[in-house]
Amino acid sequence: MEDDEEKPELTREQWEKLNDQFQRTPDPNEGSSASGEHYILVHILNQFGFRPTSRNAAMKLAERLLSNGWKNE
Repeated sequence: MEDDEEKPELTREQWEKLNDQFQRTPDPNEGSSASGEHYILVHILNQFGFRPTSRNAAMKLAERLLSNGWKNE
C-alpha cells in the first residue's frame, strides 16, 4: 500500500495489537535499538498485509495506521 491517498483501517483487535507493539518499539534513530522489537513490529505489519522495507518505514507506517483508527465491524 504505497498510495498515500488511501486510508487503510485496521480492525480494533489489529489496532490494539499494533499499538501495543508500537509502544514497546524504540525510535530507530535513537542509538541502541537492537532489542528485536522492530522485527516484531515488522512481523505484525506483514501479518496485516503491509510490507515496510526498513525500520523507519515500519515505524512511520504503524504511526499512520494507528492515527487512522479502526474500522467498525
